[in-house]
Amino acid sequence: MHKIAVLFLILANGAWAAGTLKVMQSFGTGNLREGSDLYAGLILDSQGNLYGVAESGGTRGAGVVYELSPITGGGWTETVLYNFKGGTEDGASPHATLIADSAGNLYGTTVSGGLTGKTCRTGCGTVFKLTPASGHWQESVLHRFTGGAGGAVPYAGVVMDSAGNLYGATLDGGAAGGGAVYRLTPGSAGWEQSVLYSFQGRPDGSAPYPTPVLDAAGNLYGTTNAGGAHNLGIVYMLAPQSDGTWTEHVLHTFAGGADGANPLAGVILDRRGNLYGTTSYGGTSNCGIAFKLVPNPAGGWTERLLHTFLGVTAYDGENPNGLVFDAHGNLYGTTTGGGIDNPGTIFKMTRNPGGAWQETVLYSFTGGNDGAYPSSGVVLDPAGNIYGTTLWGGPSGDTTGGVAFQFTP
Repeated sequence: MHKIAVLFLILANGAWAAGTLKVMQSFGTGNLREGSDLYAGLILDSQGNLYGVAESGGTRGAGVVYELSPITGGGWTETVLYNFKGGTEDGASPHATLIADSAGNLYGTTVSGGLTGKTCRTGCGTVFKLTPASGHWQESVLHRFTGGAGGAVPYAGVVMDSAGNLYGATLDGGAAGGGAVYRLTPGSAGWEQSVLYSFQGRPDGSAPYPTPVLDAAGNLYGTTNAGGAHNLGIVYMLAPQSDGTWTEHVLHTFAGGADGANPLAGVILDRRGNLYGTTSYGGTSNCGIAFKLVPNPAGGWTERLLHTFLGVTAYDGENPNGLVFDAHGNLYGTTTGGGIDNPGTIFKMTRNPGGAWQETVLYSFTGGNDGAYPSSGVVLDPAGNIYGTTLWGGPSGDTTGGVAFQFTP
């Protein structure tokens, strides 16, 4: 396991930030059995262990699920919990961040493997569960996507409701080929899939890439990367109806320019029911924006621009990923590009007394040992440490696998 500690001090948008970044684990060509290609972020358990997936690598090259455990006195140990086999037996290429239930079981998706279809010759993807059992982890496939109306290629992960149902989205398939949102319900005969909504393209959106989120009333919220009136993506809500159907509401249609375009990240909710998210493009520099959607008393939603990312020329980030709140209401995230050398950043957004939001770049990746191109959001521990992954970078001479990092502001 490779470790580094970097003290970094930069100026971004008039705000200074300093902190220490440590590489907990490096991945890549010199360490393929440990996994490679970290598109997904990390999740944290109550004992301080972290869990993630690598889209490739492992003993069969089809990806892994891994755990990072803190070592007494410092450092981290990686344990590969599961190696995907690929083919019809199993999934391959886990892409999205995992979730865990109260019993410690892990749930996720693979974008290939499982059953094949006309549009997914290497398999249409799966939903899987990992259960701890007597010193090892047992994997079970909960659902194999078939393509067509049932959906295919789930780049999104899953979210669980209080009854144990799982919800997710597929990038492809659905009745109109624009992707679908689905539910998996556990039963005595296994898990049953229901397609809740199939995207049509215009004006209702297409290509739902991120994992949807649930509110307390059981509504689902998410984004699509394309579709909508301008074909630049939307923010949607799916509301359950008394007859068992679901109704889609387009909360916002991205128009490009200052409004933002092509969201790849999902949205998060605050306690008042406001939504927060990012777009990968748009804004004055076409480097993406951070936005807030506020519900109106008379119906509809109003978009408020929180930050326009300015890219490497302003030492700011570009192409932001998903957001997360801390206990004080501050927002944190990463950008895939931008920063001083253009391999991405870690940023914080703080609301000032006047209501405006100030973005501060906490860390700018160098593309060397510290990693490059973070492609997912971050998770925070109770002490305020920030954990995440990068898609590329790592030790000298091994630049393709990515790293898992801890950043202490």
